[in-house]
Amino acid sequence: MTGSLSVDELYNLTSRSYDTLYRDEQYQKYSTIFGVLGLGSLDIVADIGCGTGLLIDYLKEKNIHYNRYVCMDISEGMIQRSQDKHSDDPRIVFILADAEQMPFRDMFFTEIFMITAWNNIGNKEKALKETFRIIAEEGLAVVTALKKARDTTPDQIDRRFRAVAEHIDTIYVYREARSIIRQFLNTPNYIMVKQTGKTTEEDEPHGSS
Repeated sequence: MTGSLSVDELYNLTSRSYDTLYRDEQYQKYSTIFGVLGLGSLDIVADIGCGTGLLIDYLKEKNIHYNRYVCMDISEGMIQRSQDKHSDDPRIVFILADAEQMPFRDMFFTEIFMITAWNNIGNKEKALKETFRIIAEEGLAVVTALKKARDTTPDQIDRRFRAVAEHIDTIYVYREARSIIRQFLNTPNYIMVKQTGKTTEEDEPHGSS
């Protein structure tokens, strides 16, 4: 709850003004995520807590291709706003649902994004369990969480998630390919999050101070 309003009620109220208020901030997060991961195309995407579809806006502006896209949110107002903007794209399906109980079949999505939604989820353990249920083998999951929040973080629940970068939020990534972690550690221009308490010259990211 936020004051006397539930999360979905709050976002219903802000859905019309959300893009104006938060577009720049969200785009900065997307730019960091896609820059660090080096993603040039996507396959079957689940955008959990998709809001007004700003990530779709970003992908189209950057010419990042996707084959199928599920835009899911708990807020009817947010989903409606996203649908208003993107209903002409037959690749996109709009779903009103909760991250703790997602209406999707097992091992279906190749990429799962949960951006700016983590701190609004009540049962985070259940949401992550659902994420692992619906992710395809060798799939990618990205979760962002507020840096200063006292909430449990994804890596505290499941160590397969790793904090890989910080920009506004902390960015957590699950991906089977171990080699991609080396790519993270050698990416310039981002604040990289160390996985151990000791930093060595080898894993110091380029461009850090």
